[in-house]
Amino acid sequence: MIQIGTIIDDRYEILKEIGRGGMSVVYLAMDNRLNKSLVVKDIRKRSYGNNELLINSLVVEANMLKKLDHGSLPKIYDIIESEGDIYVVMDYIEGESLKERLKRDGKIPAREVIEWAKQLSEVLGYLHSRKPYPIIYRDMKPDNVMLTPEGKIKLIDFGIAREFKTENLSDTTNLGTKGYAAPEQISGRQTDAKTDIYSLGITLYHLVTGKSLSEPPFEIRPIREWDPSLPEGLEHIIKKCTQAEPANRYQNCEELSYDLEHINRLTKGYKNMLIKKLSMFLIPAVLFLAFSTTSALGYKGMKNEQFQDYMNLVNQASIALMDGEQTEAIKLLESATRVDKERPEAYINLLDLYINRNQTDEGLAKMESYIQDKYGAVHENNEVLFKMGMTYFDVKRDYNNALKYFQQIDEKELPDAQYYKALATTLSSLNIDYNKFAGDLQEFQQYNDGLANDSKKIDNYNSLANIYISYKSQIPDANTQAIEIVQKAKNLLAKLENEQLQFKYEMEFEQKLAQAYYSRGVNSEDKASARSDFELAIEHYNNLLVLNAPDQEDIFVKIGVIYQEMGEFSRSAEHFQTTLKKFPDSISAHVKLGNLLLDIEQNKEEGKRNYTEAKKTYEKASTLQGAKEDEAFKKLTRRMENLNIL
Repeated sequence: MIQIGTIIDDRYEILKEIGRGGMSVVYLAMDNRLNKSLVVKDIRKRSYGNNELLINSLVVEANMLKKLDHGSLPKIYDIIESEGDIYVVMDYIEGESLKERLKRDGKIPAREVIEWAKQLSEVLGYLHSRKPYPIIYRDMKPDNVMLTPEGKIKLIDFGIAREFKTENLSDTTNLGTKGYAAPEQISGRQTDAKTDIYSLGITLYHLVTGKSLSEPPFEIRPIREWDPSLPEGLEHIIKKCTQAEPANRYQNCEELSYDLEHINRLTKGYKNMLIKKLSMFLIPAVLFLAFSTTSALGYKGMKNEQFQDYMNLVNQASIALMDGEQTEAIKLLESATRVDKERPEAYINLLDLYINRNQTDEGLAKMESYIQDKYGAVHENNEVLFKMGMTYFDVKRDYNNALKYFQQIDEKELPDAQYYKALATTLSSLNIDYNKFAGDLQEFQQYNDGLANDSKKIDNYNSLANIYISYKSQIPDANTQAIEIVQKAKNLLAKLENEQLQFKYEMEFEQKLAQAYYSRGVNSEDKASARSDFELAIEHYNNLLVLNAPDQEDIFVKIGVIYQEMGEFSRSAEHFQTTLKKFPDSISAHVKLGNLLLDIEQNKEEGKRNYTEAKKTYEKASTLQGAKEDEAFKKLTRRMENLNIL
């Protein structure tokens, strides 16, 4: 044990012992050169002279951390080796471990656990992506996670981490913590990224339920058996993380992070919606199976069999996607492109999958590699080229690249391409002639009005509405045009009675109508017309809430803002209070309410102003994670200071 007051390497003064483990002693120290608090970890060779593995694991931790640079990892400053000891000098992390928090509170609210899970998944993903060898942490548990006063996560204790080398068929050690270690870790099989994902799942389970696997019933149960109010999506994530077979878990932290960001989609209600969306798609394959049984033998029969195999893979990919198996869905779609290189469905679905994962660039790069290699003559497939053009046009708003693809399409086969080509040409110009642009849009709309009533017609209406909403400041009556176009599309949806299209566009059309009515109301000079538009905007935003749109918090806040625009300050304040009951950690709602309460008091005579409620709201907002970095909160702070409230 180091004596308090000892100075190591003529620099680091030992202040006190702050931790002790089976392998080392940790001290708080002062760097006398930089006048900064640090941690010194004392690895005592003499105490473990007969256990070289333990010594080496601690030295490995230090050398490994020296190579890393991530906000959720402690920084190593120095490694000092003497005859009997190894001293590792690293960041002092202020705060408490999640183990200490659990001991104090028993269990942690789900919203906090989800936020921590996002941070932990992100830092594990960083470790797993190191080159040339990924780093596998192998000891995820509440003890090894520090929570700073700012609510940030820090991962500590790398004593048993290892670099993953694919040629190793098994680990040399199965170190870990009982109750958190994955089955393959316990049995001595090779560990990889999925091992850390398992232990993270167990950690989340312990945090949100307060139940450890080292205590009865010694098994993982669905978290809502312990507390029915816990989020269904979190239950799904923990269940998938903690599958006994690594192949059944998330295959990487990227997949896990995606589900954590879209946790509201992992509910039975959302999956039922996906089932309905898929049901219409699956029917044609079933009908084809019936048809194929009566088909003639020979070449035609072989082509039909190929088509059947192809559609089965495409449908299996859709089902895998519904189950959250995104990596599997990608594999199935890629298999489909090998079964039939020339059909467009698998390519188009593959690009859609990447778009839905917010990985549009990666999806475009994959498709462009197929096109450049002329794989399956896909470089001449009008439908694939059109999908590429529309992705650049509608998703990326990259009109130069969109034009490149529209120009390659045979307009006799796909007449729509000529209109998108004209629009992309205009939008890629540095000096847009908005009068000509408006004329091109009207021409396209008239053309689309005359098309047969099908999904393509609705797709075109949707693209037209996107353009009008994006260029509402430049095109006269753009909001009105957008509203009329979306109403046409909604009427057509009702006529078609196509459940798949209904689910595809129902939420998107409500969003567009809400945006367009609100924007038109803000810019209207007629108070009565503005009020009518605001009321319609609120109606459509409420429809989005009923449809369980993913951005619920933003929608609630937006409705409060609209009430304020209408001059209904009391109703707006009441709505923001309701929003905060549902989203207590919403910085935006706190800031909006704080500003509204200031506005209400500012409208009173000076002697009658009372800023108590506004100050309470501000003080509550100031305690929220991320508030001090939020620009709107900074502006509210300056306003409060200018009014001498703070």
